[in-house]
Amino acid sequence: MNRPPLLQLQNISVRFGHDRSAKPALNNVSIEIPLGMHTAILGPNGSGKSTLLKLLLRLLYPDPWSDLKAVPEIAIMGRNDWNVWELRRQLGYVSGEIDHHFTQGRSGRLTALDAVLTGFSAGELAIEHDEISQEMRSASQVALEMCGVGALAARLMASLSTGERRRVMLARAMVHQPIGLVLDEPTAGLDIASRAVFLEQLELLARSGTTLILVTHHLEEVIPIFNRVVLLRDGSVDFNGTRDEAIHSERLSSLFGIPLVVHRTKMNHFFMTPD
Repeated sequence: MNRPPLLQLQNISVRFGHDRSAKPALNNVSIEIPLGMHTAILGPNGSGKSTLLKLLLRLLYPDPWSDLKAVPEIAIMGRNDWNVWELRRQLGYVSGEIDHHFTQGRSGRLTALDAVLTGFSAGELAIEHDEISQEMRSASQVALEMCGVGALAARLMASLSTGERRRVMLARAMVHQPIGLVLDEPTAGLDIASRAVFLEQLELLARSGTTLILVTHHLEEVIPIFNRVVLLRDGSVDFNGTRDEAIHSERLSSLFGIPLVVHRTKMNHFFMTPD
């Protein structure tokens, strides 16, 4: 049976404020991401990546001023009537911002296991003890093990390194076995070794049946599991195709506005340097 796409956008525009003449953050964007199609959304700052991400997470809604000749439509897993909290249990989310929230205050005083348990409520504070089942505890420990940080279950979040904490956040996002996993600049703040470990974890998770959506401006994060790349420029789709088609020196030089040279490693990873 054919399953609906994870994400389907048709003729979507987003403006901030109430000025219809303002430049849109997204301008008549149409994208479809099928389930199982791990997709990287790449572009410079200001290209519309964050806005697109907020649409997916239901933190923003399409512009009501869109051209009426092209009716805007947005569907997530075939539905356009999601309750936000229900959606967050279907879409895991990892970002440096959420990670930072777990370094301080009450969230920083949670153990790694308790932090993963918050994934069931999509919150950032400890779940009440009487609301936690043994199945939830077991699933949280399994998620930590799956992300390579099972031994950290009893450690306080504020005591973990950035790399360790980011993998705990990955476990938190995966604890309810989501249909999709959204990664917003997931290696920001990580050193080279921690970034390599984190990206290896993504390769393992990609085989679990969860569709990955990566939002980034770092080419090194677009590892071989991402078989589709969307390039955004000034709020519009500049390119939508395979990884190999997208990643070329000339195309990325035009996208980022400076001369760049793309290099491919023996392991089929890419990185770019100024020309």
